[in-house]
Amino acid sequence: MNATPWVLFGTLLAAIPGALAGPPQAPAAAAVPPGRAEDEKAIRSGVDAFVGAFAKADAKAIAAMFTDQGEAIDVEGRAIRGREALEAHYAARFEDGPGEKLEATIELIHFLAPEVVRQDGRTRLLPATPAEGPPSTARYTATLVKDHGRWLIASIRELEDTAISHHDRLKELEWLVGDWVEETGEALIATSVAWSEDGNFLLRSFEVRVAGKAELKGTQRIGWDPLTRQIKSWVFDSQGGYGDGYWTRSGDRWVIKSSGVRGDGQSTSATQALARLGKDRLLWTSRDRTLGGETRDDDHEVTMVRKPPEPK
Repeated sequence: MNATPWVLFGTLLAAIPGALAGPPQAPAAAAVPPGRAEDEKAIRSGVDAFVGAFAKADAKAIAAMFTDQGEAIDVEGRAIRGREALEAHYAARFEDGPGEKLEATIELIHFLAPEVVRQDGRTRLLPATPAEGPPSTARYTATLVKDHGRWLIASIRELEDTAISHHDRLKELEWLVGDWVEETGEALIATSVAWSEDGNFLLRSFEVRVAGKAELKGTQRIGWDPLTRQIKSWVFDSQGGYGDGYWTRSGDRWVIKSSGVRGDGQSTSATQALARLGKDRLLWTSRDRTLGGETRDDDHEVTMVRKPPEPK
């Protein structure tokens, strides 16, 4: 029997480019230069206006807060330039993610010249519902220029929020910690998930037993990959097989694109999904499976239940 263990793979939603402002915040640490109090007040009011336009999904109003050739650059270096392109971007952004809210902390307002300002801060993007995932955070730096009495955004760049630990990035999956079991016919699948000692990984061990005999065992490590900026998992089994996968959250489930090699040298791939069905149940499915480059039609679906603690 070629038993298939419960294997988890996937990625974390990144903050969107352009999430750049929030409600009024405490003054920046640097003192306001003499005679610039009104300018700083106007800059902070502009941040407040940005948040208001974001809450109303008003792409035109947001685009008007940039200069004619203003630009927004995401953490990967991709840029959107010009008011027309910015308006189209935000319009599509609001259509794809309706109901999101924006917050920010202004950390610095620095006057580089009489009509040029650098502004640094942090952003927090809140999904419309908790089911869509936790808030995403980022840092940003912006250059503002004064044009006919108005402070406009000439350039704003999103930066990686290095303050978020690898442990925090995995908190969404903490509900997996514990012992799980599923029994179908003569096969028994058992798995156990725990935090690593340093808290930067989730460690999973699994075992498939058939007719009371161990058919397959393995281990998996789930963590944040700083190179690809995604949640990634690595798995090894007792038959010499190995694989990895990238996780993507979609509503209340995770989609996991996985690939690997079996102990006999054949390559494998699959699209998997993991859905939480209440506190103590989960559904794991595996689709689009390939083995040795050939498509397989033997899709899998497994419902696991959390094992109660052993009586003392």
